[in-house]
Amino acid sequence: MKISTLRATAALALALVLAGCGGKAMFDVSGVISTAGPLTNSGLVLANGTDTLSVPAGATTFTFARQVAYGDNYNVVQQTPPDHMNCQVFNGSGSAGHTSSILVTVQCTQNSYLLSGSVVGLKSTGTGLVLINGGGASAGPVTPGTDPSVSIGFQMGNVFDGNAYGVTVLTQPVGQTCTVTNGTGVMHDKPISNVLVTCI
Repeated sequence: MKISTLRATAALALALVLAGCGGKAMFDVSGVISTAGPLTNSGLVLANGTDTLSVPAGATTFTFARQVAYGDNYNVVQQTPPDHMNCQVFNGSGSAGHTSSILVTVQCTQNSYLLSGSVVGLKSTGTGLVLINGGGASAGPVTPGTDPSVSIGFQMGNVFDGNAYGVTVLTQPVGQTCTVTNGTGVMHDKPISNVLVTCI
């Protein structure tokens, strides 16, 4: 017999015993917080119907104050995401007593936003320009256009909210020197698109 079947059978047996005594089995609505790292940001609020629970930064588990009676439904959702993060709820809904305990998983990830910009002044002969963000993502070689006065867009990929970025020239284009403006900062709540690379 499968473990899940055994748990359901045990829960049902317990409920029947309690029902015979004039009461219903009560279940905690609890779960775990799953992240790539610790839940470093505050602000997460979970809800099970009208019952809400604020989950502090650093928490790895949670339990709602209000229990659910055998046979009653539960539905755990994210009411408010943590600062600079978003969470998904797994196994958040069901009927109490279907398993021996209610164990919800809340998986949180840090928000990330696109880092991008433009190149101006790159001649049609200026091949080989490569940009890099710190020691991570790179963009290039950037393909020159026919008109150096027309800007060429580039993307460096996403950066996690709260992380620093630093765009520099890894490889200069043939016959030109390029410099970066607005290339450093900290990603915060929105994409960055004003990085400017000027080539002369």
